[in-house]
Amino acid sequence: MISEEKIIEGCIAGNRKAQKALFETYKSSMMGVCLRYCKSKDEAEDVLMMAFMTILSEIHTFRRESSLNSWIRRIVVNTAINNYRKNLKHYFHSDIDEVSEIDIEGGEDFQISDSHSADAILKVMQELPEGYRIVLNLYIVEGYKHREIAEMLGITDGTSKSQLSKARKIIQEKLAKQ
Repeated sequence: MISEEKIIEGCIAGNRKAQKALFETYKSSMMGVCLRYCKSKDEAEDVLMMAFMTILSEIHTFRRESSLNSWIRRIVVNTAINNYRKNLKHYFHSDIDEVSEIDIEGGEDFQISDSHSADAILKVMQELPEGYRIVLNLYIVEGYKHREIAEMLGITDGTSKSQLSKARKIIQEKLAKQ
């Protein structure tokens, strides 16, 4: 097993074995991230490959101020968001509306029963309209605030809150039927 430091240095030097080791180490966990943001497995695989191309071309900029995993995850999430933006015209949903100010932060509980498998939850998440899924992931999984999500996606805070609320409701309803 090659150490993380040797993998980083090898990747910076363009060593193919180090690049493969980096990919093999992180591909599964980062594919999980991609699957949460993408509509299909094929799209997720494309996003993963685009992300790793960026990771390998930018590894020299990794400053070791955070963990390598966090740095890679940030690139994967940003790649998924860029993919979403690029394809936004294909994902328009007329049921996404803007809401000026609603309070979701402390309002409703978002609980998923332990009886649902991770695969079942992921499948329901992938069935969400694109905007709902992206906001849900950024808010719940990645921990961004609505203001940050709004800036990233070019929407209002209210739209972010509305899409999160609707995503939660859809997931809970679909899982309750299972």
